[in-house]
Amino acid sequence: MRIDRTHRPWLIGSCALLAFLFLIYIPYALLSTRVGGGTPLGIVYGIIGFGFMLFAAALGIRKRFPIWRIGRAQHWMRGHLWLGTMALPVIFLHGAFHFGGWLTTLLMVLLIIVTISGLFGAYLQHTLPTRMMHEVGYETIYDQIDHIREGLVAEAEQRFQSTAEEMAPSTGAGATVVLTYLDTVPELQTELAQYSAFYENELKPYLQNAVKKSPLKARDYSKAEFERIRALLPDSGHKTLKALEEICEEKRQLDHQIILHRTLHGWLLCHLPLSLALILLGFIHAIGALRY
Repeated sequence: MRIDRTHRPWLIGSCALLAFLFLIYIPYALLSTRVGGGTPLGIVYGIIGFGFMLFAAALGIRKRFPIWRIGRAQHWMRGHLWLGTMALPVIFLHGAFHFGGWLTTLLMVLLIIVTISGLFGAYLQHTLPTRMMHEVGYETIYDQIDHIREGLVAEAEQRFQSTAEEMAPSTGAGATVVLTYLDTVPELQTELAQYSAFYENELKPYLQNAVKKSPLKARDYSKAEFERIRALLPDSGHKTLKALEEICEEKRQLDHQIILHRTLHGWLLCHLPLSLALILLGFIHAIGALRY
């Protein structure tokens, strides 16, 4: 969800409503002999705040049943953000800025955490798509990333095996692997051995995700390594090396896309269960307050 000019009416409306509620609260707090959640005005604030929380929670139901054409999804998203955020100051007014007993203290702590996590999620949804567009030139469908990475491994292996043939086409069909070519061109034996070691020990494990902390994740290191190998090989091998470098870069960007995607959605692991706990405890608090 992008926070753009379409949010302006929600921002203005939320600020106006909050200002109105504060204007009512000031004389109430100054002139009343008793303030708090148990007073008539305190109960009104509690109903409004809890209503905002319920509306924010209803977004999950709206997403679960998209065939229910109850308003546009974008309107629900904007309402979820702004009314959900508004719940925090309104509930503070409800409690006269006091946490009260253990249950109300727990509710306030949960509400603060849920509000902060919600704002953080809104920030992520606003910024990460732009970052992904600029930082992931090879962006693809997330569910296809594993399949694409497997294809990169196969392509890299094919490119690597064709190095000797490209550098020594006169050696015939048998010169299809670097190790074979080592015996046919002794003057390049050391250089090709370093190239083969780089591929087998660094590039291939990185493409296969066989190592967790491959130095090739760092673009500067990767560039330096490919430059080192490029200086070892004759010009006829540079084309294949360039292709391998591009494969490495695509793998790096796909990994970065995974990180951004998980960051974008991972915050929900905190936000959703705490939101559910908040709503359940809110009902318990409301029922208890009505009984006593």
